[in-house]
Amino acid sequence: MSAVTPWSVAIIACRETLPTLARCVLAAQAAAGRHPTIIDVLVNGNDRLAHETAAAAASWQTECSKVRIWKIEQGDKAHAWNEYVHRIWQPGSIAFFLDAYAEAQAGAFPMLAEALSNKPDALAATAVPTAGRSAAWLRAKMLRKGGFHGNMHLLGVRAMTWARTSGFRLPLGLYRTDSLVNAVLNFNLDPVHNKWDTSRVAVVGTASWNVQDIARLTPANIIGQLKRKVRQARGVLENLAVREHLAVRRQPPESLPQSAYELVSSWLHDHRSEARAIFVRSPLTYYAARQFRTSRDWSACQKAPVCLNCSTSLSSEGVVPDVPQRPGGVPRA
Repeated sequence: MSAVTPWSVAIIACRETLPTLARCVLAAQAAAGRHPTIIDVLVNGNDRLAHETAAAAASWQTECSKVRIWKIEQGDKAHAWNEYVHRIWQPGSIAFFLDAYAEAQAGAFPMLAEALSNKPDALAATAVPTAGRSAAWLRAKMLRKGGFHGNMHLLGVRAMTWARTSGFRLPLGLYRTDSLVNAVLNFNLDPVHNKWDTSRVAVVGTASWNVQDIARLTPANIIGQLKRKVRQARGVLENLAVREHLAVRRQPPESLPQSAYELVSSWLHDHRSEARAIFVRSPLTYYAARQFRTSRDWSACQKAPVCLNCSTSLSSEGVVPDVPQRPGGVPRA
């Protein structure tokens, strides 16, 4: 078996098209170079895309990377993240996270891995944006003050192991998943005993990704932007509730409520005056708050992820790995 520990890559997909997802996977392979890599594509809440992707994935396998397609019944990014961390991730490997429309630039993964290795106190490393109207401003801010970007980042072994062993899970239905992960990292996984420190995430100014059709004025993009505005308003309330739990009350991350509905509803109940002031400044947050009054059906979360293009099985502790090697000394996942 190869002495090199394979890298893990999680690509979370739901509404993307197959061509978009294919570009993401192929770009991830190029970004990893010759390093052995296990790429897990987590298609949540979209059976058709999951099966289309599984059929296409036969041509994506390479000597250095194995691509596994997972069908997850519940359509929710937070749930998909939880399933990956607790059931799919291979212990002992660093884990890259990509949104399914982001195309990692060549060499980006080694840059992130090296940055993490060079900062012993860091728990993660993040790439920076280079495309979009606000990319230059956000990139400069991240390099100056620290930050974390959900489109492409790396979580180290310590952070991943802590998440699995502590039982930490993202609240179901959470939109600001990356803000919560960043907050937990900046508190060094334990706000009870640690102060906020942005140096826990290494910001890599040379690592980035591309996004196609980001500026095209199409009906689908316009509708997508409107929905995104509503989700961002939800995110404002989520961030306030997370801040209350971690920074104000100093509660452990693993004690967060099971769902964003419970998290935000509790905050709205306890901070009515502050909430009313926010609604006046931003009426869209009032509309978002009304959405939190109705809880979702999460029963599909009880169904385990299914690998559509491999024989990998899941136990209560996670993946049961295969032992045969693939050509070139790369172990099968």
